[in-house]
Amino acid sequence: MKLNKTLSIFLLVHLLVWSVLPIIWRANLPMDSAEALIWGMMGEWGTNKHPPLSGWLADWAFIWGDKNPASLYVLSQVLVVGAIFYIYKIARLFLKRDKALIAAVLMEGVAYYSLVTPEYNCNIVALFLWPACTYHFYQGIKENRLSDWLAFGFFAGLNLLNKYVSGALLLSLGLYLLFTTTGRKCLTSWKLYFSALLGLTLVVPHIIWLYNRDFFVIDYFLGRTGGHNLPYGLGHIVYPLKFLASQIMTSAAALLVLLTAWYHGKEQKATLAQDKKQFIFFAGILPLMIMTAVPLLVGVKLKSMWGSPVLYMLTVIWFAYLPFEVSKIKDKLIVSAYGLLFLFAASFSLQCWFTLSPKFNLDARDFVNSINKKNIQYTGGNVWLASTIGAYHYNNPAVIFDLNFAGNPWINKTDALKQGILVVEENLGAYNAHRAQHPRLEQAKTYRFTAHGAGDKSKEYTIYYGFVSGEK
Repeated sequence: MKLNKTLSIFLLVHLLVWSVLPIIWRANLPMDSAEALIWGMMGEWGTNKHPPLSGWLADWAFIWGDKNPASLYVLSQVLVVGAIFYIYKIARLFLKRDKALIAAVLMEGVAYYSLVTPEYNCNIVALFLWPACTYHFYQGIKENRLSDWLAFGFFAGLNLLNKYVSGALLLSLGLYLLFTTTGRKCLTSWKLYFSALLGLTLVVPHIIWLYNRDFFVIDYFLGRTGGHNLPYGLGHIVYPLKFLASQIMTSAAALLVLLTAWYHGKEQKATLAQDKKQFIFFAGILPLMIMTAVPLLVGVKLKSMWGSPVLYMLTVIWFAYLPFEVSKIKDKLIVSAYGLLFLFAASFSLQCWFTLSPKFNLDARDFVNSINKKNIQYTGGNVWLASTIGAYHYNNPAVIFDLNFAGNPWINKTDALKQGILVVEENLGAYNAHRAQHPRLEQAKTYRFTAHGAGDKSKEYTIYYGFVSGEK
């Protein structure tokens, strides 16, 4: 497909703006980004939270970027640009060129594709993988080309290697195969099963990895969804509504532009064929319904960010069910998309300018350089601080999250205790708790820094660190 020139320019502007802004405003990587980089450095087929793909990509970008942590900002935007491009390709399957273009650029009004993208994590990777997977699935159904089925199997496998929530998309596509006439026709194609075999082949090493570690990652999900459940079964009502509300709020800017254009524009009758509407429902609406059904049925709380890839067909859905004429207002809508881009860019800049959060204000390189020890092989303790040391120290030491060897089975405990460990925490109580577990941990040294916000506001912070001396 020939790439639209207007879309190309828009994607280039997005790439430049959102890659440069965090480099200007932030003196350290966001926690999720630093943590993902540490996962990638481990070279394992899994982590203590997610499958391994986001970590691998972070590590590759880090290496290609000459070990500059800022390379993760660029990686994040490359993935977002790829996501919007695939959304355009999906839109072209159902919409005319102008509407497909508008559908793509207005995704900038969804905060998941703009405001939060400087923090690279598995959700950013999912933004790209979901539309890529869907596009090749649809092409496989319509054209039955082996290349499309192989691409679908490849992206489906990568989806599962990135985040387990992708199961909502794959389940929805599987239900499309079972419950639609078009889908059932594909069940006789050997190419479909060959693509499934390819995807499964990619995932099997991760499943084996989980099995050998007693599926300990389940503890992470129990911790993230449990502990906050409401009494009297209210969680079955409150949590799904809260999850849906968070997705609406995240999309509010894009929805407002679409609603305004629809209200003032010339309303059109929906002209999509029924089979195309069926696909849009199964691929674009059903995944959100499945995710919302989890708190509805189980009564547990889902993090709003877990729904970030689910909105990938938001604008396509709008044009499918609430179409309006765009020929006369196309330029205005493109300008609106640029307006959303720079509005969110300004919001991000103001957030960085005003915030007194230590995670925005710590000068990572100064902190790492202040630690008077060069040959650091291991560090552990606070996830954010230890990951920051692992990312910015020239030796890139292995990180023991929370200094918990049971939760970091890839770490050689014997070697770590032999080499010595740099322990770092945000408060003295947590640091002294480590001293109770490791008698050779020295008394805490301190690193102090000041967070400066707008209007001469400031706040002092202290980081506590020390060394578990190595065994003789």
